[in-house]
Amino acid sequence: MRKKLVSGLILGLIFLLIFFTALPYSAGATDERLLKYTSSGNAFGGGENLQIDQNIQGDLVLAGSRLEINGNIGDDFIGAGGELIVNGDVSGNIIAAGGSIRVNGNVGGDVVAVGGKIILSQDSVVKGDILLGGGEVTLDGTVNGNGEVSTGTLKTGNDFELKGNLALQADNYPSNLQEKVGGNLNITQLNAKEEQYESASKGFGIFSFILGLLAALALGLILIYLFPDFVGGLVELIKDSPLKTGLLGFLALVFLPVLSIILLISIFGWSLSVLIFLLFALALLIATVPVKLLAGEIIYNNIFNKNAGKMMYYLVGAVIFAIVYEIPFVGGLVRFIALLIGLGAIVAWLGIRARPTG
Repeated sequence: MRKKLVSGLILGLIFLLIFFTALPYSAGATDERLLKYTSSGNAFGGGENLQIDQNIQGDLVLAGSRLEINGNIGDDFIGAGGELIVNGDVSGNIIAAGGSIRVNGNVGGDVVAVGGKIILSQDSVVKGDILLGGGEVTLDGTVNGNGEVSTGTLKTGNDFELKGNLALQADNYPSNLQEKVGGNLNITQLNAKEEQYESASKGFGIFSFILGLLAALALGLILIYLFPDFVGGLVELIKDSPLKTGLLGFLALVFLPVLSIILLISIFGWSLSVLIFLLFALALLIATVPVKLLAGEIIYNNIFNKNAGKMMYYLVGAVIFAIVYEIPFVGGLVRFIALLIGLGAIVAWLGIRARPTG
């Protein structure tokens, strides 16, 4: 479950970073003024080639072809790109995905990374855990916590030391690895044929999960970006009374299709029937967006004890819901309840807007 959760988080973060890259930034620019700051000190940016030399008070979220971080980060660093180089110190966690990822500085939390090539250099110190997956992983720094590494080839330098336990899945690894691990060492050697068979049997399910997650992220993030007041209004209605919106959603789910059919068979109501049907289909499509946004806000604020933007809240909520949807029976029930609550919020919002203001 932990690996699945991490995979989903990384995929969601990649999409979020791509989304920010599509915002108005200049390709190939290294001007730090292109960073977009929030009131809490977090910074977002995207471009072809970004070099950050200044210190960041909060989180730093970046996407680009080449990212080089020379300043210190006061909280977490989240990045995706072709090449990522972190020279500065990161007080929080590093969550990264890319072709090549290199960490040269100190990390106060955990390092979670997926890439073609991952390097923790001899100058790096990770106070927390490492969770790494890549084609080739090189460890040459100090890790004070535990480690989980899945790679084709693991290389270690002379200065590498992991003080906790290490769970390793690899085809190739150093023969003296036990000497560098302070705790228990658990090695599972990958078998190419078995891995190929397992990938073939699970490939469709993984593909469906990824496709569904990306579709939900695309829909929600675009909706929040283009219609923030509408989505925010739905969230406030759900906050006020989730039970009320859920009951209203159930009534809408039952009676609107019936009303549409009745109008369809009448002489003058077919056009109204088509309109109701189209609006109902659109409402069903976007119904879970405010629910995921609110759930992400609650989860994020309780875990990290700080506020973030709607984009980050929805990212967290969408990933969590995508994982929960995979749980037999429970996933279907959660999906249905979220649909009812969101649908009821849309109906209530439309009802409020339809009231005469005079």
